[in-house]
Amino acid sequence: MPNPVDDAPLGRGEIALPTDPDIPHPNDAARLRKFRRRVVYIAAVLFTVTALVLWEHSPNIRRPADELSVEGPWPTGIADDPRLERYQTPDDAEYCAEWVEGDEPHQASASFELPMDADLLFFLSRGPVFGEINIKENPSRSNRPVEVNVTANYRGGSGLKHTKACRMAVDNEHGVFLWAGPRHPHGDPERDVRLNITVSVTKDVSYGDLTTDLPLFSHNVGDFFHLWTATYFDSIRLKTFNAAIDFGSMVGRAAYIQTSNAPVKGFFGGGDLALQTSNAPINAVGIMWGDRAGYESRVSLKTSNGAVEAALAVVSDYSDSVLRADVHTSAGLIKITTRLDYSTNASLVLDASTSIEPAEVRLDAWYEGTYDLQTSLEHASVEQNPGTDDPLGKGRQRTVTKTREGQQAQGSIYWSDDGEPTEETKWGSVKVSTTLSPVFLLV
Repeated sequence: MPNPVDDAPLGRGEIALPTDPDIPHPNDAARLRKFRRRVVYIAAVLFTVTALVLWEHSPNIRRPADELSVEGPWPTGIADDPRLERYQTPDDAEYCAEWVEGDEPHQASASFELPMDADLLFFLSRGPVFGEINIKENPSRSNRPVEVNVTANYRGGSGLKHTKACRMAVDNEHGVFLWAGPRHPHGDPERDVRLNITVSVTKDVSYGDLTTDLPLFSHNVGDFFHLWTATYFDSIRLKTFNAAIDFGSMVGRAAYIQTSNAPVKGFFGGGDLALQTSNAPINAVGIMWGDRAGYESRVSLKTSNGAVEAALAVVSDYSDSVLRADVHTSAGLIKITTRLDYSTNASLVLDASTSIEPAEVRLDAWYEGTYDLQTSLEHASVEQNPGTDDPLGKGRQRTVTKTREGQQAQGSIYWSDDGEPTEETKWGSVKVSTTLSPVFLLV
């Protein structure tokens, strides 16, 4: 299996994912239209399946109430961008803006423009600042700079004096840096300043990388995926802690999204996706595309003490795509739906685990491979839909083998003419585990 990250030529910037002329960028109109039709359809199907099957028709499952397991947080760093290390103080800035008093009392603002052809657009904060960032599309289709408006809401003037909004730029990296001076833990609350950042990007444009490192800032991203077009970012890194992230609908080569003690949700279409939080749920739809034969898309969904509910699919014009997904939580429900029917001979490798709460995985008719279900003190069950037709329309029969040993169930799933797998069978792997609760595999 070729390694698409290590073996391919790199794109713009110090940290970049591989480039490929065949990937359906928004500038490639014919391929993009074909891709969008597929994604729109499959996204609608996934949302429908998620809403109707996972929430309304879940098996009747029991939650044990006599034991609690709390694991430590997942390792940090999935959304780190080393390029930000040189932007850490106001001394690194091109300039820091003067606050302009607004019409409302105790409110001021600062505005910036960033070039739309930047290799990296970034938003960074240091010190005792907090608030929210909203990233949205400008409805105008003209090639306008990225517009950034920072609004400060404060109680007293002393807080605003110690808070700065600065313009950063080195080489072709451009961003906004928010900073406040150190404060005593029991200091005057009059110095608290809440910052609201609004970022407006031109609709249907292909951008470079987008990175945020904004502790205590909630993130809200608009809908960047449209019926025939998309606002595209090469790689996306959104990072905060103790604040929720709603990444709307985004399209890019890869997305790495990280917070803690707050939920993460959204839609992503691209090559790789990693979501991480703790003590909170994850709710995601991932449409993963392959830009060459045998391309392996990677999905990582990790939390603790929170549910993970996701719909994952592969969409590719190339054959032998692989969707490799790792889904892990503790003391939280897992519900995963997968679809492989929009890529020829695609395969799925899924490893999902939780504890205490049930785990449920639904596979579509295209899945062929092995499964391994494990739990303790409860049952592991495989539920087969007897009315599933051969997805190739050749009248083949579907075989689901089952072997049970205690609370473990193993077997394989494949299509054949005579009940035996063929040499052409593309084998995947599904492993699902929990403790003290049931495991369901729906095929």
